[in-house]
Amino acid sequence: MSTVYLISGLGADWRMFRFLKLPAHLQRHYVEWLPPQHISEPLPAYAQRLKQQITDPHPILIGLSFGGLAAIELAKILQPGKTIIISSLATRHDLPWYYRALGKLRLHQWVPLRVLQSGLPFAPWFFGAHTRPEKTLLKEVILGVDAAYLRWSLGQLLDWPQQEVLPGLVQIHGTADRVLPLNDRPGLIKVTAGEHLMVMDRADEISAILRKILASA
Repeated sequence: MSTVYLISGLGADWRMFRFLKLPAHLQRHYVEWLPPQHISEPLPAYAQRLKQQITDPHPILIGLSFGGLAAIELAKILQPGKTIIISSLATRHDLPWYYRALGKLRLHQWVPLRVLQSGLPFAPWFFGAHTRPEKTLLKEVILGVDAAYLRWSLGQLLDWPQQEVLPGLVQIHGTADRVLPLNDRPGLIKVTAGEHLMVMDRADEISAILRKILASA
C-alpha cells in the first residue's frame, strides 16, 4: 500500500488538507515542518532533514504552496511514485516579477513580524478563504507563525533556483490565484476560478482530480 505524504503551505499544518478525500487504498501522512537550522539554510539541505519523516520507498508527494517547493526538492533525493503540487511553483520563473523585486530589497529579513501580520483583514480576500472555518484557520496560521521560520521560508521562496520543470511533475493551479498567479504551461491542470486555498473551498473538485491522478497508484 502506497503512502501519500502531504506537505502544507508556509507556516501551516495538516488542517489545510482536512477536507480532501483521497483514494481509500492509500495511506496518508502529514509531513511536519521543522525549525530551520539557521536563516540561510538552503532548501535542499532542509529537504534532507524532512526526508527522515518519509519511510515509503516510493512515496507519493503532494505539496501545497511553499510545500510544493519542498515536495520538488524531496523528489530529487527520493524515488517518488508521483509528485503533485497544488497552488505552487514549478520553477523560479513562475514567481511574479514584483515578488522578485521585493526580494532584492530583502524586506522579509528586517520588517517586524507585526507589520507582516498587519494585513490580516485583507488575508481572506488575498488567499481565497470564504467560509468562517476557512477564515478562522487562516487567521490562526498567520498569527501563529514563527518569525524565524517565516523569514527563512520567504527567503527560500524568493531565492529558489529551480530552472526547469521536474520531469513527471503534476501541477494543479487555480486561474484566480492571487498569491501565486497562474503561469500557464503545457500539461498544467487548471481549475477555473480556483484561488490559493482551493484545497479547502473547492475540496470536492480537487479531491476528484487527485483521485483520478492516483487511481493506479
